[in-house]
Amino acid sequence: MHHRGDCAIAALACVLQRPYEEVLVTSSQINPLVLVEGLNNDQMIRVAKRFGRTLVERTGTEIDLRTMTGILGAQLRWNENWDEHAVVLAHGLVFDPDGGEVWSVRDYLKRFMARKLDLLELED
Repeated sequence: MHHRGDCAIAALACVLQRPYEEVLVTSSQINPLVLVEGLNNDQMIRVAKRFGRTLVERTGTEIDLRTMTGILGAQLRWNENWDEHAVVLAHGLVFDPDGGEVWSVRDYLKRFMARKLDLLELED
C-alpha cells in the first residue's frame, strides 16, 4: 500500500497474484481518481474481469470468516472516524496492506469495531 486510498488495489494485487503497479494502472482506467477515492466493490469486480478473473460478492451470513479467502471490506473505526477499508482474508487471518500486519480475523474486527462486512471471493 502506497497511498491512503489504495487498500483495494493492494488487496486485489494480492488476491489476483499480479504486481501492484499493474493493478494500479488497470484500476486507474476504471476510476482515474482511484488513489483519492479508492475502489468500490463493482469497480474491483471490473478490474478482476480485465485480468480474466471473476470476483463474487458475499455479504452477511454468506461469509465464513474462518474458511473463506478473498477481499474483505468493512467499515472500521480509525480514531474517531469511520472509514471503508479493504484487506485480504485467508482462512481466518487478515493481511492488512496498511502497515503490512497479520491479524486473526476475530481480533482485527474487534480492535477496529468493524461493521458492514462484505467479501469478494474468487470464483475461479
